[in-house]
Amino acid sequence: MKTGIIGGTFDPIHKGHISIAEAAYTEYRLDRLIFMPAGDPYFKSGKNVTPAGLRLEMTRACISAYSERFECSDFEIRDKNTYSSITFSRLKLLYPEEDYYFIMGLDSLISLPKWYKPDLLLKNTVILCASRETDGPSAAEAEELVTRQREYFSEKYSLSADIRLIHTPLVDISSTQIREKVRSNEDISGLVTPETEAFIYKHKLYRER
Repeated sequence: MKTGIIGGTFDPIHKGHISIAEAAYTEYRLDRLIFMPAGDPYFKSGKNVTPAGLRLEMTRACISAYSERFECSDFEIRDKNTYSSITFSRLKLLYPEEDYYFIMGLDSLISLPKWYKPDLLLKNTVILCASRETDGPSAAEAEELVTRQREYFSEKYSLSADIRLIHTPLVDISSTQIREKVRSNEDISGLVTPETEAFIYKHKLYRER
């Protein structure tokens, strides 16, 4: 089974995440796609991050309208995983029959060599990456970056890294932008789903950040 996983802090989850997920699901004919909120992301250490349980609930509320193809997992929250390489290693041990596709932004692909044990991650997944259309590199530059990263991992770790682009126009939205708008009492309805918006206001999130 081809299983796509899109991870992240999701603080909050927004339409940009949904757009990338839908594009990956369609282009690569995934059997299912799982949103996996990070439990204790090491790269957000010391920052004011919404508690994991609330972010998980918010993600579940958001994707409830897409239940025929999207799922939500508490795997990283439950097991306190903070490194993607460890997450996918454990998933492969638990479900060896699954073919995993890890969805990330092109900015994450650029920093991938600095991640914890990236070779372990690449052994257990196909990387699907996307860039923001408005401020990211052109399609040709994105293809070149993917090629360079494949070559880098091949030379450094002697492995064949399966890294592919998601070909779609993307919605240019960031979680930071949404949090700032909530603090300023600005409209966020065009940036998040109705379920996410209702959750944010119900739980009074981002008012003090």
